[in-house]
Amino acid sequence: MSHQEPNLSVLAPAATAEAVALGNPVQLTPFWIPVDSTGHSRSDASQSVWECPGEPPDGAETFFVIDPDPEVFGTGAAVRISYLRNEDVPECAENTALDGEGTALDPDTMDLILRRVQPKQGVQTSVDFKTLHGGSLSVEARVEPFYPDALLLPNPVSAISPVLLSSLRCTHKLRTATHVYLVKITSETVSDNVWVFKRITHGPTFVKELDFVTRLPDVDFLLRPTHLVLDEAGLAHGVLSDAHPASSLLLTMERLHPPVFDGSGYLAGTTPSVSWPVKLGWATDIAAAAAWLHARPIVGWDLKTDNVIVCKDGHCRVVDYCPGGYTLGWCAPEAVPPNWEATIEGDVFDLGLVLWCIAVEVPTVDTGEEASPPLPLEWSEGTPEWFRALVSACVEPDPARRPSARRVYESLIAGEFEARF
Repeated sequence: MSHQEPNLSVLAPAATAEAVALGNPVQLTPFWIPVDSTGHSRSDASQSVWECPGEPPDGAETFFVIDPDPEVFGTGAAVRISYLRNEDVPECAENTALDGEGTALDPDTMDLILRRVQPKQGVQTSVDFKTLHGGSLSVEARVEPFYPDALLLPNPVSAISPVLLSSLRCTHKLRTATHVYLVKITSETVSDNVWVFKRITHGPTFVKELDFVTRLPDVDFLLRPTHLVLDEAGLAHGVLSDAHPASSLLLTMERLHPPVFDGSGYLAGTTPSVSWPVKLGWATDIAAAAAWLHARPIVGWDLKTDNVIVCKDGHCRVVDYCPGGYTLGWCAPEAVPPNWEATIEGDVFDLGLVLWCIAVEVPTVDTGEEASPPLPLEWSEGTPEWFRALVSACVEPDPARRPSARRVYESLIAGEFEARF
């Protein structure tokens, strides 16, 4: 095969129709919550915890907004309450919340804190608190901008269009990430257009990723931001990207096959819902992205099923491809933290896992608390032997025996693979 640039897959008409239908489900995944059902109030207060794998959390933050307009960003009185595990008073509200598997502080404790700090509209009140001996609370509060992570970019960005935060109207928020929303733009003449708004949560990371993404050419197998979200003062708040109703490959597979946890993992009760031509097309799309990135060379970009989007046109495209990240459970055996480093071979290992998830129709690899998945992988019926051999080569324990992403792409195009070892 000539060494031309990789391309998206080309499907027959029937497979194209099936793929487009999968990319345009009648209903959004239940992970998208309509804002009118949440209200951003204390009743849906969210908690993020600071912890090490396998250990109880050492601290957490409970966040909520009082009396917001749920469609308009920056309205209401935002409250962020931070607390650490209390070794001095073991029986206390903060320890109860930390031991509650993701539950926020109890309402009575929140009310006591709110009476002390009196939050104000349009800003965020950040609170550090601790229960003292005798049951009284130590409360220290400070007033911050509503979105304290918003920042002035060090360099102007001309590669994507600006849009005002005040022009966005939120329709849904993502259950699994409090900084990701579905939005419409009030100035748009086409009211049906919907975008994903990813708000800044860590300024230096955002600046690095934005600079990286906007320097890349626009290629069809990568999704890139369409708008830079700014406020009237010129501070950046995040980016918009095209919204695709099927969302990620992970959520697509969960919609087709709700997880069954009966001791036998995700494969329990799974029957095929996606034809082989569509699976092969999706695998080719993702391998094309990997081959293109590696040719640059762009390495170590945390490929996994929730960083692959099933798009409205039926193709799969990769997001979050800025180098420098990994996910526990997706690490190659030689790259288990603290030994992780960005390598082409590690990316190919992740590519093999994604192709396996497509073939057996599971949302993700099931590793328990392990950093790397157990091998060999289990297969469902109906997967061609050459595809099994290709994926098995990608996840070889010896990284030197793994094929290149380019060879994976070419094997998928040819519909055959022969190991060279």
